[in-house]
Amino acid sequence: MNLFGRKKEEEKIKKEGMANTLGIDLGTLNTVVAKPSGDKFDLYKIPSVVAVKKEDPSYVLAVGNDAKSMLGRTPEDIIAVRPLRKGVIESVAQAEALIIYAMNKGTGESMDHVDRIVIGIPGDASEVEKNAVEEIGRKAGASYVLVISEGLAAAIGAGLPIAEASGTMVIDVGAGSSDIVVISLGGITDIETVRLGGDNIDDNIVDIVKKMYNVEIGIHEAEKAKIEVGMVNSDASPEIEKTTVIGKDMETNKPKEIEIDSKLVAEAAEPVVVKLIEALAVILKRMSPELISGVYRGTMVVGGTSQFRGLKERIYSELEIPAEISDDPMTVVAKGAAIVAAEPRALEPEVRLKAMK
Repeated sequence: MNLFGRKKEEEKIKKEGMANTLGIDLGTLNTVVAKPSGDKFDLYKIPSVVAVKKEDPSYVLAVGNDAKSMLGRTPEDIIAVRPLRKGVIESVAQAEALIIYAMNKGTGESMDHVDRIVIGIPGDASEVEKNAVEEIGRKAGASYVLVISEGLAAAIGAGLPIAEASGTMVIDVGAGSSDIVVISLGGITDIETVRLGGDNIDDNIVDIVKKMYNVEIGIHEAEKAKIEVGMVNSDASPEIEKTTVIGKDMETNKPKEIEIDSKLVAEAAEPVVVKLIEALAVILKRMSPELISGVYRGTMVVGGTSQFRGLKERIYSELEIPAEISDDPMTVVAKGAAIVAAEPRALEPEVRLKAMK
């Protein structure tokens, strides 16, 4: 074969490899799938919810949007559940159904065509949890499964200079947990995980509304309010916004519409923000002087809660770190995982050091 023909063959192999790989952000609230497509990604967001038979929780009836619509609304013989809680798998059978569904979404064809998947999970996951996720991926039909920290995947997906020695930091505020990851020379040098996130804010909104208005709202309404008027208490004093939700009046048992503003959501978010700031302070205390300048210049916040107005201002006022909010905070973990899946040697030490040069 001449050199031109060999080059075309190599490009064909690389293109096929790209087509047969997926990155998956296995989240408590949503699972995001990224499939490399040229210089871009095909992205799919799936609610991390599975509907099962009450008498046999391993018997899966629905996954994703269909299952989410059933939360709190199922008949007695069906339950809708999340296979993950605080980033930890609670049901292997249900998590397997979720990953199979995610892989089917990503490929749109036979599962035999999935060669490699890389799955992002919380950075403090135990070896048992990592092994469980890898085994689920293999049972789902992938030939090669790699599990990596969500923070590292986010840094790769966001295009941060992770190969540099100066260091960078990612703050990933998810639904069930929040990761703070420091990266240098392509590897993780420090990590702190807080088992709190957006789900806790939803629960707090429900509790505050019940206490203030004697009205009980569903978790869907709380999540809606959080997304629409989410704010963090900070020196920035973001403009107060309002939205309406419908709940059940605890005295009359009748439907009741109430107004929720940004201040209420900020109150609900405060316990989570305080724990996040405390974890950041711990990371900074452990950080070497050699890394502090890189982190100062390169800290990014990702995850759904990163979109709360006032969050980066709060981080700066408390810790003097000028953090930036990712342009696509919900998908960077899946994108980073997909990049690693397409280039499986990217995280090997010799490759990372070569990239630095």
